[in-house]
Amino acid sequence: MPLQLNRTECSILIVGATFAGLGAALAALEENRDVVVVERTALVGREFIEAFRPGSEWTPPVTKLGQLFREALMQRGLMEEAGPAHLPALHPLLCSLVKENGLKVRFLTEIVDVTRRGDQYEVTLHDASGCGTLAADTIVDTTSQRLTSPGQPAVPGRKWIRAYLYNTDIRDAVLPEQIDEMMTVCRGRYRSEVILRVEAAPEDGWTEVRRRLFAYWQARPERWKPWTIAAVAGEFESDVPPGPHVQNDGLIWLPSEAYANPLNALDQGYDYYKKAVGQRDAATIE
Repeated sequence: MPLQLNRTECSILIVGATFAGLGAALAALEENRDVVVVERTALVGREFIEAFRPGSEWTPPVTKLGQLFREALMQRGLMEEAGPAHLPALHPLLCSLVKENGLKVRFLTEIVDVTRRGDQYEVTLHDASGCGTLAADTIVDTTSQRLTSPGQPAVPGRKWIRAYLYNTDIRDAVLPEQIDEMMTVCRGRYRSEVILRVEAAPEDGWTEVRRRLFAYWQARPERWKPWTIAAVAGEFESDVPPGPHVQNDGLIWLPSEAYANPLNALDQGYDYYKKAVGQRDAATIE
């Protein structure tokens, strides 16, 4: 007897609870669209938060959502005028956006297959309850790996691993000269946030990259000896091509990580839906 899969439908499927993904999903909700977000992990915004990537080029947002989110950061002292934002605090703010707007997010959910059937996409999903299918008119994939192509993930040309550094006098310590071209160091929102970035081989997995990071730091020169690794990122930083990339009619790859910073990604995800996807869907309905 064939396996019977639960089947649901939605207008818009957003792949990845990323900053751009949540921005696009909230824009779709404003247009009264039935939108579902699927996320393979239990976290939101991990392409910046879990990658320890504070970002750059903190230009003013262009959308109402971006402006309100920026104001929330400023009011809490989590961001200054020119950025960056305090990364750990972004997670609860994103969760509040999801809850307050009643956004449907399915966490710990993997995409098994994506198939075009007539005017819709049939997406096979797998979570703790088993397999099911979801039919969607439009899919916006905001992941760096392009998870809507199972078995054929996007491979970055370059990637990095980051870590928070600690020094007993971290607030007043002067950052030494970088070790080599593989390494850069930046500060986060507060002076106590010192973030190391080391380039990794694109083909290496987590075990090998972490091993090389610790070996690299163990062999650091004397000027860096007072600095120790306090925490290692749980996500790589990847060099992904800026979107949007139209993979097929109604299937768009809009990698959130390609944006300069988390606020810009949220802002642009919202703006992209309003200007491109929303207009396309409205024309289809008419």
